This record gives sequence, C-alpha cells and structure tokens, in this order.
Amino acid sequence: MDNRERRLYDAALEGDVDLLLELLREDPLILHRYEVSEANSVGSPLHVVAKLGHVRFATEILNRKPELAEELDSRKSSPLHLASGKGHLEIVKSLLLVSPEMCLARDIDGRNPLHIATVKGQHRVLDEMVRTVPRAARERVSLAGDTVLHLCVKYKRPEALKLLLDSCVGDNEMLNAKDGDGNSILHLAVADKQLEVIKHLLKNDKINKNAKNTNGYTAMDIFSHCPSDVNKDRDIRNALRRAKVQRATYLDDRNTWKKHAEWLETQRSGLMIVASLIATMAFQTGLSPPGGVWQDATHGNGTSVLAQTMKFEYNSYFILTTVGLVLSMSTILLLISGLPCKRVSVGFMMVFMWIAITAITAAYLISVYVLTPNADRTIAKGIVLFSTLIWFVLVIVLLLGHIIRGFIEMIKWVYRCIKNCIMGVVQRA
Repeated sequence: MDNRERRLYDAALEGDVDLLLELLREDPLILHRYEVSEANSVGSPLHVVAKLGHVRFATEILNRKPELAEELDSRKSSPLHLASGKGHLEIVKSLLLVSPEMCLARDIDGRNPLHIATVKGQHRVLDEMVRTVPRAARERVSLAGDTVLHLCVKYKRPEALKLLLDSCVGDNEMLNAKDGDGNSILHLAVADKQLEVIKHLLKNDKINKNAKNTNGYTAMDIFSHCPSDVNKDRDIRNALRRAKVQRATYLDDRNTWKKHAEWLETQRSGLMIVASLIATMAFQTGLSPPGGVWQDATHGNGTSVLAQTMKFEYNSYFILTTVGLVLSMSTILLLISGLPCKRVSVGFMMVFMWIAITAITAAYLISVYVLTPNADRTIAKGIVLFSTLIWFVLVIVLLLGHIIRGFIEMIKWVYRCIKNCIMGVVQRA
C-alpha cells in the first residue's frame, strides 16, 4: 500500500471528507485504481466508512466510484453487509440505490445483508431492505438452511419477526419452512421457551401448529422434553393447549382412526352393493329352478321338475339359494338399521358374504350339473369338482391372510402399549 492509499484509509477511518477531496485533486484516479485483494482483510475504503457510519464520506465515494459497492472483502462481505450489521440506515439507502442486487450477495457464512440485519436486530435497516428487495427476505442461509424467520427466533429478535411476518414473508411457505434439522420456527420458539414469540405465532392461522420435525416431534413433544422453567412452563403449556397443539402420538392415533373410519365406510358401501346383488340373484334362481316347472296338473302345475326327478340335487340347490338369500338380506338389514359400523360388525358381515357367495356359486355348479345330459355328466362332474377345489383353496388362502394380518396388528398394538408405558415412566421420572 503506497502513501496515498494509506492516507485514503486514514481519511476513511476518520470520515475526513476534506482529506478525501484533497487526495482526489492530487490523483483523480485513486479510487479507480483501487482493487480488493484476498490479503486485504480491511476491504475497500467504502467498507471502512460503511462499518463506521461516515455518511458524507460514503456518498462522495459512491458518486465517484459506484462500483465499489460491489467489492467484497476477505470474508466476502460487501459494504452493504457491514452497514446493515451496524444499522447505518442512510448508508444502506445509498448502497441500495446504487446496487440493489447486492442485497442478495452472500458472505462467507452464506448470509445476505438482510440476514445480517436480522441477526443484529437492526429493524429500520431490515424494513428498508424488505421494501426495496423483497426477494432477499425469502433467501435461505446457504450453509444452515435457515430462513430469515429462523434467524429471528434463534437470535431472539421478536420485533424483527413481527416486522417480517407483516411483510411479504408472512405466507404459508415461509411460516412453515423447516431448517436443516427439520424444525419450524414454532419448534425453535418452544425449545427456547420464547413465550412472546410462541403466543404471536399461535395466533397466526397460516402456521401449521402440529408440524413434525425430522425426529417426528411436534411443538408439544419438544415442550415436554425441555428442561422445566417454573416461570414460563405454565403459560407455554396453556398457550399450546388453547391452540390445540397435540403430541405426535395423538396425531398418529387420530390419523389411524381417520383411515379406519374411511375403510369402514368403503367396506360398508361395498357390502351393500354385494349383498343387494346376491339377494337379487338368490331370489331369481329360487323362483326359476333349473329344469323349469311342470305345466300340467298331473305332476303339479307350477312345481319344480327337478324336485321330482333329482331330489338330492334339488334339496341341495334349494338350501344353497336360501342360505345366500337369507345371509344377504340379513346383511342389508344390518347396514340400514343404523347400528354403529365397527370393525367387528363389518367382519361378521364379510363372513356372511363369504358364505352367501360360496352358496350361490355352489348353486350355480349344481345347476350346470343337472342341466348337462347324462352322457356328458362325467365331464361335468369333473369340472364341478375341480371348480369346487379351486374355490376352497382361494377361501383358505384369504382366511389365512386375514389371520396373519390380525396377528400382526395385535403385535403392533402390544408394541404401542409398551412404548407408551415406557414414555410415561420416563416423563414422570
């Protein structure tokens, strides 16, 4: 650094505008020849005055060399970063007027000037930058993944948080954004027991009060795991309860019950359709037996031909169709009776339908068998036996599947009970 440059830095340190003008008269290009090097940890003269708040000096430099607003020091900080951190509003305004895009520049920690103003609690500077470059408020810190709202909570800046929530960042996306650890701003506020922030956030309808972090914890779970604070715990607990913030286990159980209710409704609709169809088929086949009815008084006008020619087959056919009709009509009666539709009752009705479908299928096979000419009944008998075998194998497989699923559900239920008991003991301890 030569003598003139050293004098320029001295002038910047003192904010001596007269000395700056004298140096410019001696060397009009002194600012134009200036370059920031990696070894220069101080930065440019503009960095110096931005940090110290010498407004007139900064204005003179920007008028003659506005490009210096884009220079970065060894920590990749621009003059806007430094002025924002120190709260020098007038210098910030001048820098934004010259180069507003520098509001998006990131320093070595991945923070832009708006992030710096938030961390330092410079509310006036923060308000100015949000209005000038709103996009900067939506940028995340590169390394940690924090939003500007996360920074407000982590550095305990409630006023900055309120200012930002009233601006362009108070939408669903920003309010419910998560940091690198999966925590929302409500998670962080509860963990740090910031009562004022918690109450302010819970009043906002846009925030997801029951969001879960990476560990699957809601804000209420985090509160229950935090060290006790006699002065704040009661108020925080009441605020969370009034806002209906729940534990993750409760939400999981509620989702399970919701899915269970949806499953029951689907099964109920399906059972009604199947039962109605089987009832119609059983009624129709009962009135129209295979082989038809006699049309003369000698044999009994309107009586079944099959009842007199093949009594065993007719009795089997009659029993099967009657079973199908009675069970399907019973199912319809239960469904329209208004009784609570529980898993057990649905299970019984499903068993009814299994038996009814089996009965109707068997009745169909008997019909095919008796309608086949005597010469071809050997083939028909083989087909009937094979079909019956396939049907019973399918029923056995389904039955085993339900038994295995029930066993697994029972194991899960026992596991949840043991887990809840252990968590209860730990929390009481």
